Amino acid sequence: MKQISISVVIPCFNEKERIERNITLINNYLRNNFENYEIIVVDDGSNDGTREKLIKIKNNLTKVKVVFFQQNHGKGFAVTNGIKLAEKEIVLFLDADLAIPIEELPKFINEINKGTEVAIASRFISGAELISPILFHRKVMEQVFRLIRKIIIGLETIEDTQCGFKVFRKEAAKKIFSKVTIQRFSFDAEILYLAKKYGYRIKEVPIRLHNPLKSHIRLIFDPINMFFGLLKIRLNNLLGNYDV
Repeated sequence: MKQISISVVIPCFNEKERIERNITLINNYLRNNFENYEIIVVDDGSNDGTREKLIKIKNNLTKVKVVFFQQNHGKGFAVTNGIKLAEKEIVLFLDADLAIPIEELPKFINEINKGTEVAIASRFISGAELISPILFHRKVMEQVFRLIRKIIIGLETIEDTQCGFKVFRKEAAKKIFSKVTIQRFSFDAEILYLAKKYGYRIKEVPIRLHNPLKSHIRLIFDPINMFFGLLKIRLNNLLGNYDV
């Protein structure tokens, strides 16, 4: 992997307790495995001291760029703005909690090297390993979302759209994210819908996952928001908003 250049985009919101440790882990891994890399952290309006931690990290690690937003807009907003700044040939975005270890990256790079434009983490295909069980309410919501998603926008061949570890060829990432409209719920589904629409090859990769013990998901409101997000994707397509 030494010859490959990579941009790593990390959206974060109120991650004070673990952001310094996790970015250091990511930086150490990239430094040992890539000669040319950058880390782009997008702080989406944190108000718990994360901002101060990120300023410290930026001052200590030359490969780290940090973008701050005063208000919280959503993960989709943060990732999209990070992708806009990415300059390397491969682009990865992953969750700040490192639920999926950065050490899983070689499997994704291998798929990209085979010709895939979009390689995504999956919890629901053969070979995936869940180190800790999925919280019950989260599992219920994900099953409902998968069913509704397949009905409204298709993507029947993709088992897991929501896992927060996705790798792109730069050209694919730039084209896809130039058309993203969803800032919060259903953001991941939108980028994969766009990838499929534009003819990119999508490969699911089984991963090891440490499920977080805490979840910000709201069992009633979030599925409703996801439902309307899926409808927005369908409507965008009908209106030609995704045409290039």
